[in-house]
Amino acid sequence: MDGQKKVNAVVLAGDRRASIQVKNDNKAFLLLKNTPLLIHILRAFKQARFVHDITVIGPAERIREIIGQYADTLEGPGKIRVIEQRQNMIENFKAAYVDSLGLPQSTAFETLSGSEHADTPVLASPCDIPLLTSWEIDEFLMQSNMHDYDYSIGITSEKVLRYYHPSGNKPGIRMIYFHVREDLMRQNNLHLARPLKLKHLDYIEKMYEWRYQTHLLNVLRMMSALLLFSWRFLAAIKVFTFLQISLYYDRHGHPRLADRLRMHAPLHALPEGIGRIIGARTQVVYTHLGGAALDVDHDENLEAMEAMYDDWMEHQSALRQKRFPRVGKSEAAAILRV
Repeated sequence: MDGQKKVNAVVLAGDRRASIQVKNDNKAFLLLKNTPLLIHILRAFKQARFVHDITVIGPAERIREIIGQYADTLEGPGKIRVIEQRQNMIENFKAAYVDSLGLPQSTAFETLSGSEHADTPVLASPCDIPLLTSWEIDEFLMQSNMHDYDYSIGITSEKVLRYYHPSGNKPGIRMIYFHVREDLMRQNNLHLARPLKLKHLDYIEKMYEWRYQTHLLNVLRMMSALLLFSWRFLAAIKVFTFLQISLYYDRHGHPRLADRLRMHAPLHALPEGIGRIIGARTQVVYTHLGGAALDVDHDENLEAMEAMYDDWMEHQSALRQKRFPRVGKSEAAAILRV
């Protein structure tokens, strides 16, 4: 694929404000198969055909130290740069995006609005999805239509992810899903965006925190808070209401009622609702391997990954061979429109 078609990537490895720690540590440094989670992710990005340079933002000194220790496993085209974290996820994203443009860190993100960089996209992910593969990254990028959209969110179906659920004596990870009319699905932690085209970027952090809400009262409180912040949310509130109430009833043993409720939340309404909130043309993109959706939010998740790592990685490899036996660079370039 032509070098100009590649995108730069940012990996968010901060540990301040709303970040969730596991085993009392930044998740980037937790070990899976004796290798830090961050290194697993960087290997996937380095092997992806459509990723160029990578910026990692977090506790910079510690990150540089572990990258140095594993440098011989991170070879390949493109550079890895490390910058010091800011105070929250969105500030980290803004700073990392500025760095991905090759600009000085002193450059304020807000000053770039309307500049030559307005149409430059960036791929973003957290640091806690160690089963991510280069194949899933490329699948996501190939399906992301950045000609017609400014923000692409990765999702994965429950039909794909049920393989990773606990089964018999095998450990696994049972996830929380969005309930829409057509499917049960989970956000898979891959994002492709033109950040300077997102009019209300700060709302992404609120939505990111919202996905962990499972108690109905907390959901209602958060929705009320969003309404107070902006009436833009009013136009999207219907679909999010049915999503959350359907999830609530499913988790409390009423699957039939949950299914009736999700009939009022069609899939197309999800990107439309998100787009209204953040002020951008938004699409959702299915990926079909599963690794990008398996994040380490609890000790039990990491323990399951440790036990099932070889099986799950072999499963993803088999899926990849089945779905993408051969994808030529010219074919991929025709799909990846950035």
